[in-house]
Amino acid sequence: MIYTCTTNPSLDYYITVPNKLIAGENNRSDMEMYEAGGKGVNVSIVLNNFRIPSVCMGFLGGFTRDFYLTFIANYPNVQPLFTTIADNTRINVKIMDSKYETSINAKGPHITDEEFARFKSRLGNIYTDDIFVLSGNIEEEIKDRMIDLVHELCSDGVKVVLDTDLDILERCLDVRPFIVKLNDRNLKDDLEKTAKEYIERGVENAIYSAPHKASYIFTKEKTLMCESLNDSLVNLTGSADSMVAGFLYGSIHGADTVESFRYANAASVATGMSNDLGSKEKIEEVFDQIEVREV
Repeated sequence: MIYTCTTNPSLDYYITVPNKLIAGENNRSDMEMYEAGGKGVNVSIVLNNFRIPSVCMGFLGGFTRDFYLTFIANYPNVQPLFTTIADNTRINVKIMDSKYETSINAKGPHITDEEFARFKSRLGNIYTDDIFVLSGNIEEEIKDRMIDLVHELCSDGVKVVLDTDLDILERCLDVRPFIVKLNDRNLKDDLEKTAKEYIERGVENAIYSAPHKASYIFTKEKTLMCESLNDSLVNLTGSADSMVAGFLYGSIHGADTVESFRYANAASVATGMSNDLGSKEKIEEVFDQIEVREV
């Protein structure tokens, strides 16, 4: 089973305004919509689109909790296993005008010791060779406990995927993660140097993507590159999370690194070409356009 974890999910409120957003003025919208936000949640949704079941974990609370869960209920292969907390799940506001997207991301709720203990107890049924995907930034108040939890899971034979901040990556390399997702914010040095150092320290697959340029995967045996289908991308929200889901899909179906990386890029591009996370049909449509070469 695949478990995805977003410790600070958000209810994302999207607003579009005609023409240009004017600061200090009363702007009127012409469209509003809500989405269940969170990097781990995105991974679970794309896995759902692949018809792969997963357990979606994290912390939800307050008046936004039930509304959030109504969105998760739309995905039959996603099993919600969120821990209920006293504070409200945050609401992030995304305002889109004719040229820019402006985001206001809330800080998020406080997690008590008792709430974290209940969250941890829900991992009691995770087994050897299950996969635990930790995505997004982790709040400082629970960071040390999450790092300890990653070590405990790996000692039990769980495969770990890390798509999070640099501090957690650095402190969890000794567990030999199955995948580390790199981005410009969590590079300690230039891409090649960072990735190769992580591989030498036991990471199996280090993946990096720059949606309008290229994506790379570094392994002990080889480095692969895939150029972006730049002209086709209209939506980058969730594209990196889709890449993680696509690689997992290939891996659990026995595909080799090259084929799994093609699935990763197909999922990422399918999301980039859609107004939502990539569907299985869209992923299959673009799969044959994905070219991977060794560098």
